[in-house]
Amino acid sequence: MYFADLHVHTNVSDCSMSAEDILRKAKKSGITHIAFTDHDTTKCAFEHQRLAAEIGIQAIPAVEMSAYDYEGKRKVHILGYGYKTTEHIEAIGSETLRKRHENCLRQIHILNNLGYQVPVEEVQKMAGDCIYKQHILDYLLKTGQSESLFGDIYRNIFKNGGPCDFDITYPNAAEAVEAIKKDGGVAVLAHPGQQKNFDIIPSLIQAGLDGIEWNHPSNEDEDKKKVEAYAREYGLFLTGGSDFHGQYENGGAGLGEYPAHGESICLFVNN
Repeated sequence: MYFADLHVHTNVSDCSMSAEDILRKAKKSGITHIAFTDHDTTKCAFEHQRLAAEIGIQAIPAVEMSAYDYEGKRKVHILGYGYKTTEHIEAIGSETLRKRHENCLRQIHILNNLGYQVPVEEVQKMAGDCIYKQHILDYLLKTGQSESLFGDIYRNIFKNGGPCDFDITYPNAAEAVEAIKKDGGVAVLAHPGQQKNFDIIPSLIQAGLDGIEWNHPSNEDEDKKKVEAYAREYGLFLTGGSDFHGQYENGGAGLGEYPAHGESICLFVNN
């Protein structure tokens, strides 16, 4: 049996749940294979693999790298699986996390100037190494300064041109693919239906792209057909996953709700 969710986040990045809690939930759901794809970091990846083995789930070291297509002017996320070393991934990812953390500190400063009470040290306790906007929103909710995690503050301040609606600069998408390959990993284009970046696939092939995420909450049926066509043309394999973030995803999918394509079992052959 192969029931895999290969796109799962933990509280190492921007999920509301720990790997241990997720694994217990996965076991109850009948998941047999899993990949924790925390954003731009390999921290705890091998420890998570060990924890999964203890409860009878096969895990693979993984990461989701935030990148950008500067020619097409859109975001590109690259999933990395089964890497043997982490030097090249971390060189790029650590810089992204530094920028993201500074970005969130700036957002906290703005919120405090707007009259909210958001002590950096308290949000930091919730976040770990890098603060995400989800941690800020969760702090506002837990301290009674917001009515819901993704309510008016999210819509009017963090989105739609609000005072905290700004982002960081990201590495080039091809560089993210190359970093994963240099660390002995397998590179997969994440949720192309979400970011509408199908036409970057040929250039990513040149950088070493191995696969495309086929099953994902944002991939419509037409997107899946496009993924299948590109996979046939370039000899790529298909993956899939829920992109699980716990409570930190507005209307997010449940764990195991978008199982990986059967072809992705190839990731576990040598891991």
